[in-house]
This record gives sequence, structure tokens and C-alpha cells, in this order.
Amino acid sequence: MALAVPGLTLAEAAKTDGAGRPLRVCVFSDLHYEPGCFVNDTPAFLEKILARAEAAKCDMVIHVGDLLHNVKSAKGKEFLKIYNDFRIPTYGCLGNHDQDATFYKETCEAYRMPDGHYSFDRGGFRFVVLDPNYTLNPGIGAVHHENHNYAKLVKGARINYIPEPQLEWLRDRVVGSPLPCVVLSHQSLERPESGRGVINADAVRAIFAEANARKPGTVRLAMNGHMHTDNLRILDDILYWEVNSANYHWYNQTHTAYPAEFVRTHGLSQNVLGWKEPLSAILTLSPDGGIRIEGSKSDFLFGATPEKAGLDPYDVNGRRVTAEIQSANLKFSYC
Repeated sequence: MALAVPGLTLAEAAKTDGAGRPLRVCVFSDLHYEPGCFVNDTPAFLEKILARAEAAKCDMVIHVGDLLHNVKSAKGKEFLKIYNDFRIPTYGCLGNHDQDATFYKETCEAYRMPDGHYSFDRGGFRFVVLDPNYTLNPGIGAVHHENHNYAKLVKGARINYIPEPQLEWLRDRVVGSPLPCVVLSHQSLERPESGRGVINADAVRAIFAEANARKPGTVRLAMNGHMHTDNLRILDDILYWEVNSANYHWYNQTHTAYPAEFVRTHGLSQNVLGWKEPLSAILTLSPDGGIRIEGSKSDFLFGATPEKAGLDPYDVNGRRVTAEIQSANLKFSYC
């Protein structure tokens, strides 16, 4: 395990409402299952993550988007069955690549989601799943990603958008919620738009602020994937957790650090730096404001670090590329 963040007290006073034991959740993101495309492209990584969830006696498993690229292929269906039918309840949110080869509603059905955005209550917490996988098109409005259409933008279009009706739904779910809330979105609500965050994240955070002004501690944690980096940030008394990819970091430029025979069977491997073992985390949520993250750490595949591969060790917002999800143990108090 990596860096341990010391306990924090953001405000003095009372504990949050609610009782019961802590809730344990296995969290992972951006596995990107697509045989013959990236690295570590067998079900083995998923199976290791699920085995960790079972060993840790988790109450549920959740992925933060980009689980696989084709839910209709034979291998995709077999892979998804492993996740959907696991002994522990599994949930997830849509990433920009989950509907690469399908219509949006087809992907929701395959993932057993009622819609791209939905919520559920479990173990004394409300989980609110957002769907920023919309393109805002001039003169047309919001169009959901499907069949890889987000890669074919019209002039002036902007991606990573949450439409107004979904914002109203979010307000209904969190403002006045009887339970503390955990919010999931594939794209970041904390990064600036220029860093590929949600383009109207300010509107989302305003709703969070409204909820927490009414009752402190209503929105406690927001997590995202998408960027394949590891980061924790406290903003307005909310922990924003960027969950690193379970599998690799993507680069727009290629490298020559992998063996030629490996590249021949993994078509886009020259654009990624992969991990030897999958990354996941065990998240423990306590009713009294505790948030504990038990992370994981791996080595770079073939020893190819960014420096050895001649690639930038930092992403667009200056966050370090690591084969790691850091650990943290935080305690929030609310008044």
C-alpha cells in the first residue's frame, strides 16, 4: 500500500445521523476489456479484483466506468457475466467507451442498469450514479455517446456534459437526502474542463453545496475514473477521489518499450503503459464520517515506466502516472 493520509477533522461538532456497521465496497475503474487491443486483455484481472472483494468481505463491488468496449461480442458477454453474476452485488457507471460498439440503451441493459444515471440506497448510504457521457452539439443539444459517436464531433461540439434534466434529478436525489451520499461519475467533477473534466461541473458542485448547506455531510465523497491516474482532493468539505485505471495509462503517442511479439498480438499496446497486476481499492464508509481507502500497488509491465519509455510522467493536469491507488484514512466531522 502507498501513501497513508492522516485523519482529518473538517469541522467540529456532531456526528452524522445514522447507525449500523461500516459499509465495505470494492472499487475499481477503467479495466477496458477488449481482447487483442490493449494489455492484460483476459478476464484474469477482473477475477483477481473480485477475489479481493470476497477476501475483504465487501458488501458490494462497483466499477467507475469503461469496464469493456463491446457488450455484444461473445467474449464481451462471457466477461460481463462474470461481473454481473458474482456472489457479491455488483454495480457500475457508464464510461465513454462502454458503448463503443452499441447503442446507449443496449449497454444499460447489458450492465443491468435502469439508465445511465440512477441511484440506490445500501448500508445506510445513498449511491448516486451520474452520466456525463453526452456531447453538447451547437444547434442540436445534448446527444448521448453511442456507437463511438463521441469520436466524430461536429465543429464546436463539447464532450463530457450533464444535461439539465439530469441536474434536476441530481438535486432531487441529494438535497434533503435522508442518507449520506456517495456520487459516481466516469468523468471528473473536480478537474477543470481543460483537463477533460465535466464541462458543467460547476453546476453539479453547486447542487452539492446546496445539499451540504442544508445538512452538513450529505454529500461526502465523489469518485471518478477516466484519467487513469490516482488523486485525492478535498474541496468544500467533500472528498474527490480519482480512481486509477485497473489496467494501464493511455498516451496519444506511441513507444517502443514492449517486445515486438507482444505488440503483434496487442494492437494498441504501443499507446499504453500497463500494470503487471490489477489495481483496485477497498473503500470503508462509516456512518460517523470515516472514509478509509485500502489501495493497491503494482509494477509497470515489462518494467516500462514513463521515463524508460520516453513518455511524459505527468498527465494534462500535472498528476503523476503511477501503477498505484494510494491508501487513505480520513475522518470528517460535520456540524
